Amino acid sequence: MTSLPFAQQDSAVYEADLKNPRATAATVRRAMQMLKAIDAGHPLRETPYPVQAIRFGKDLTLLALGGEVVVDYDLRAKREYRGESLIVAAYSNAVMCYIPSERVLREGGYEAVDNMIYYGQPGPFAPGVEAHVFDAIHEAMKKIGRH
Repeated sequence: MTSLPFAQQDSAVYEADLKNPRATAATVRRAMQMLKAIDAGHPLRETPYPVQAIRFGKDLTLLALGGEVVVDYDLRAKREYRGESLIVAAYSNAVMCYIPSERVLREGGYEAVDNMIYYGQPGPFAPGVEAHVFDAIHEAMKKIGRH
């Protein structure tokens, strides 16, 4: 388990969402939730993120990642653990939102930004999210004897 930090969000962003006549019901609901958390002194700064590796004999490893991960995680894990029969499974143990790679985070759009509204998250992840995920992947793989 690790934590993934969100980019800092100012309450002005959520206040603007409340004033926007074109804001969707989901956007308004998220803005109200985030302002309530900020006013209570508990803004959401990060989300817990589960990573698990399970080895089946000598030939197969399941890498279980929380959230709706983008394909970049599968491709990178298979590159880093070349020679390993590796299954990368998303939606494992928790689904908090899309988990963008650095590439997707830079591109913006639904997977990096907009989905956070519908999942009730404060906003996009901070740069470095992919490194946080892979640090946890490396730790999980070490625990099962894979380096």
